[in-house]
Amino acid sequence: MTTAAAGNVLYTFGMLSSTGSVSAPINQATANNAYAQYNNTISNGSLNTGNASLSSTIQTTLNTMANALASCVETSGSCSSLYNAATSSGGSTPATNMMIAMYNAFTNTSKASAIYSVAYPLRTSTGYPMSSSSIPAGFAFRNGLAPILNTYTVGSNPYFLAIDASGNIWVVNDSSNSVTKLSSNGTLLGTFSTTQSGPAGVAIDANGNAWVSNAGGGQTAINEFNSSGSVIGTFNVVSGSSPFGSAIDSSGNVWTAVLNGANVTKFNSSGTVLGTFPVGNNPVEVAIDSSGNAWVPNAPDNTVTKLSSSGTTLGTFTTGRFPEGMAIDSNGNAWIANASSANVTEFNSSGITLGTFTTGATPRSVGIDSGGNVWTGNQSSQNVAKLNSSGLILGAFSVGSNAPAYGIAIDSSGNVWNTNFAGGTTVTETIGVAVAPQFFPYSGPQFPGP
Repeated sequence: MTTAAAGNVLYTFGMLSSTGSVSAPINQATANNAYAQYNNTISNGSLNTGNASLSSTIQTTLNTMANALASCVETSGSCSSLYNAATSSGGSTPATNMMIAMYNAFTNTSKASAIYSVAYPLRTSTGYPMSSSSIPAGFAFRNGLAPILNTYTVGSNPYFLAIDASGNIWVVNDSSNSVTKLSSNGTLLGTFSTTQSGPAGVAIDANGNAWVSNAGGGQTAINEFNSSGSVIGTFNVVSGSSPFGSAIDSSGNVWTAVLNGANVTKFNSSGTVLGTFPVGNNPVEVAIDSSGNAWVPNAPDNTVTKLSSSGTTLGTFTTGRFPEGMAIDSNGNAWIANASSANVTEFNSSGITLGTFTTGATPRSVGIDSGGNVWTGNQSSQNVAKLNSSGLILGAFSVGSNAPAYGIAIDSSGNVWNTNFAGGTTVTETIGVAVAPQFFPYSGPQFPGP
C-alpha cells in the first residue's frame, strides 16, 4: 500500500517518468506538497481511511493497485502477469519493473481491467478490489487520488484572477466592486475598491501593477493598481462599454476585450489608447501569443479573431459553441474553452483546427502549465479538468460547491488556482497537480524491479 501511494504521489507531482526513473521535486514547495499529500493518504503504514477526502472509490483504487503490486511478491515471486497487463499508453510494450508498471497503470486507462484481473486473486476480506461485475465506467488508477485543496475567502462573485511575479494572487470580485490580494499561501494582503462597478478582468504588468477592468452595466473604466493596492490610474475605453478580460503584451501594452463594443482596445503602459480594433460580438477575453498577436473569443458568434500586434485582423476562425476562455501554449497553439459545447478547441498559429476535446460541462476558463497540460474550469461540473497536450483528459478535480468560472491560473509550485464564481466568495487552490517551471535539471535514481 505504501508503494502504491508513493508511486501515485510521485506521478501526480511529475517525479515519476515512463522509464521508471524518479527525479527530485522541482522546488521546495513541490517537495512540501508531495510530502503532505502522501501523509494525506497513508497513516502508520496503512490507507488513511479516516481522511474524509479519501472516498470509497479512491480507497478501492489504491487497494487494487497495492494488490496488483503484491502479485510480484506473493505469486512465486513472478511479476510477469502485472508487467504484461500494465503496458505502455498507446502501445503494447510490457513494463519491466514495478515503477514502470505503476506509471503505465496511471496513464493507460485501456488496461485498467487487465490490471484489475491481476489484483483480484489477492483480494482481502474487506472486499478489495471491487468485484469484477462492478468495475465502474472509466475506472482508472490515475484518477484515484484526491488532491489537497485549500479554500480562501475573497469578495462576492469572484471573476478572473492573476498571479504576479512574487506569487501573490489578485482576484476581482464582481459583486463586491473590489480586488482581493492574497499571498502565495493564501494570507489576505488587502482588499481594494475599484472606481466603477462590476470588476471582471485583471492582468499584471512587468512592474507588478494590476490592471482591472470594470464591466458593470455601462461602465468604461480600467483601473491600474500598484502593488500596494492604490489606484494609480483610471483609463476609459473610447468605444462601447463593459471592458472585460485583459492581457498584457511584451511591450507592456494592455489589450482589453470590450464586451458591449465588439472591439478590443489597446492601451500603452501609461494608459493612452493606441487603438480600437473590431472583433466579433461580446468578446470576453484576450490572449497574446509569442509573436505579439492577440486572440479574442467572440462568445455568441462561435468564433475566434486573431489580430496582429498593430491591430490588423489576421483571421476569424470557427470554434465550438459560446467560446469564452482561452490560452496560448508554448508551441503557439491557441486553446479555447467552448462553454456551451463542453469541450476545448485547439488551433495552430494559422487558425487551423488541430482538435476538439471533451472537458467537463460549461468550461469557461483555460490555463496551461509548464508541461503543456491544459486546465479548464468547468462551471456546471463544478470541477477543474486536466488534459495533456494531445487533448487526452487526465483527470478532473472537484473544487467545491460553488462553480469555477473565468479565473484559472497555475503558480510556480504547480498549484492550480480557480475562482468560484456562481454565488461564491472563495478561490480554491489545488495543491501540486500541475507541472511547475523546472528550476534545475535532475536525473534521479532508477528504481530496480523486485
